[in-house]
Amino acid sequence: MFAGMLPFLLGQAIAFGFGKSFDGARFWWGFVGIFLVLAAVEFFNEYFDAKYGGDRIFSGQARAIPKSFFAFGILAVCLGFIVGLYLTIQAGWPVMLFSFFGFLGAYFYVGTPVRWAYRGLGELVIGLCYGPFMVLGSYYVQAETVRFVPFFASLICGMSVFCIAVLNEIPDYHQDMLVGKRNLVVRLGKQKAMVLWKVSLAVLFALLILGVVMKTIPAAAIVAAATLPWVLKSVSVVEKNYDNPKVFLCAVNTMVVTHIVITLSLGLGFLRR
Repeated sequence: MFAGMLPFLLGQAIAFGFGKSFDGARFWWGFVGIFLVLAAVEFFNEYFDAKYGGDRIFSGQARAIPKSFFAFGILAVCLGFIVGLYLTIQAGWPVMLFSFFGFLGAYFYVGTPVRWAYRGLGELVIGLCYGPFMVLGSYYVQAETVRFVPFFASLICGMSVFCIAVLNEIPDYHQDMLVGKRNLVVRLGKQKAMVLWKVSLAVLFALLILGVVMKTIPAAAIVAAATLPWVLKSVSVVEKNYDNPKVFLCAVNTMVVTHIVITLSLGLGFLRR
């Protein structure tokens, strides 16, 4: 949940550091709205994963479907819509547009009839929702405009989350395939998915360095490059053990920490502008 809030905080930091735009009430209402959406995502994922058996396929134990989770998810979305409507009145119609895109990602990621995660589009949806949609939406709430700088920063954030999503699915390859979850890893296979992950990592750090060189993002953001040796070590370990889920836990944790460091370094860099 904390990592999911970071793109929102990044958008707020860019708005304050780049244009000195900050409204306390909008910040807290936006914070509540994003929290509700993230809560809805958790409820929907738990409900639909239990319903289709994705998380317990190899456990030998039946999993009761938490039906109340679906109701909680709908409630969270409805409350989030009310918050989005208030912010739309305050800042303008684009807020509702970003909120609508967020809903499409939150519910239809695993929800019927679309089920992005089952069509090979789930990873892209995650990257867009936790990157451009959330960062730009957060920025717009304060600045009431969209500019290239927050868009570029949102690409870095989105690519970081995309890397986590792809890596996280590799150890679940067999159970996802058995329940018909045709995500990118299932469609590509483990080895090609590893190639995709490494290319995505290269693009992530290339964007980070390019942004600093072009002075699009603060120079302080280069601090995130300190995680590169750790990431490269994880790549080396995972390549030799991609059939070992325990190894992947360490690699996924590495990517989560890297995402946190990148997003925080970007946010703090903008705050110091």
